[in-house]
Amino acid sequence: MKAIIKKELRIYFSTPIAYVFMSVFVCVSALLFTIYNLLNANASISVIFSYLPFIFVVMIPILTMRLMAEERSLKTDQLLLTAPVSVMSIVCGKFLAALAILGISIVFMIMFPVILSVYSSIEWGIVVSNYIGFFLMGAAFIALGIYVSSLTENQLVSAIVSIAALILSFILSYGIDSTGIKLVDVILDAFSIPGHFDTFFIGLVDIAEVVYYLSVVAVFILLTVMRTEKRRISK
Repeated sequence: MKAIIKKELRIYFSTPIAYVFMSVFVCVSALLFTIYNLLNANASISVIFSYLPFIFVVMIPILTMRLMAEERSLKTDQLLLTAPVSVMSIVCGKFLAALAILGISIVFMIMFPVILSVYSSIEWGIVVSNYIGFFLMGAAFIALGIYVSSLTENQLVSAIVSIAALILSFILSYGIDSTGIKLVDVILDAFSIPGHFDTFFIGLVDIAEVVYYLSVVAVFILLTVMRTEKRRISK
């Protein structure tokens, strides 16, 4: 798995992908911080996290679109699948590499509450909760993006489908409150990935929500593994 992670990170940093992702991520978050915190003398870092998740709709697909699709388009997946490494290790290695890029981007955001703490009192419990929830939500979106990437060999198609899936997830989270049918509401809630960030947003690290995000990651990684295994068997 370490070899897969190193390979993917090397590709990320030898192409514009990692730099574009981190630059856009940091610039947008810095802009929000400047507008809502510095200019308005607002000490609540949560304001940033009320808007920043929407950047995932475009940025996560850019990060994940090539992970599985590129291997298929270049036919390098045949070599990878016959290598002495499990499909689970391959998929997890790619997932962890993408997650590392997200993690590095979030680390840059730590400067925001640090700056605010110099001039005002900060509720660090809410700050930590926001960062944890944001990271977990990003991890769930990355797992979803990798699965979509495994369905096609076209990176553009992968990106478009991932964007559509993330937009749908936001619509389910904030556009539909309740259908009145319990089973339907449970199903919709399961696909409402951003909606489960709300408890973290208000400063609560709910174990149930942590388990939810980890479950979403596990499900999409397993689906990706199953999809990849099916292709290996068919070869």
